Amino acid sequence: MEKNGIVSLWIGTVINAEELDRLLTTSYSDEGDYIRSIFAEYFKIIRYDEDLREAEYYENKVDNFYELLEGFSYDYKVISEFKKVTEELPENINVAILPYNFEYNGEVVQATIQSNYLQFVGSIKYK
Repeated sequence: MEKNGIVSLWIGTVINAEELDRLLTTSYSDEGDYIRSIFAEYFKIIRYDEDLREAEYYENKVDNFYELLEGFSYDYKVISEFKKVTEELPENINVAILPYNFEYNGEVVQATIQSNYLQFVGSIKYK
């Protein structure tokens, strides 16, 4: 659900950068109807502002929030707030997805999508 000043975080393990793009790509039908991304389908997200979504694939696995979220918008605030939600990251993380001005309800916490795994971490205030 859209909510100003809130960012939600998903982390996971994805095969490669192209696969992350495939999971996040939205489209429109021939009739002009919006077609959600695979990511949104699995997590039962109706819609979020794609212009306010940041995502990153890392070649090497990441094992701490600083390394994972450095360089994202509001990174110092986001890093410190997510460290309060959970101190440690699971092993083998190589993806972060952050839709800004979006508060996820946590209906689906994790999903295995073919050979990819994504997990919802939480939502925090970033400003």
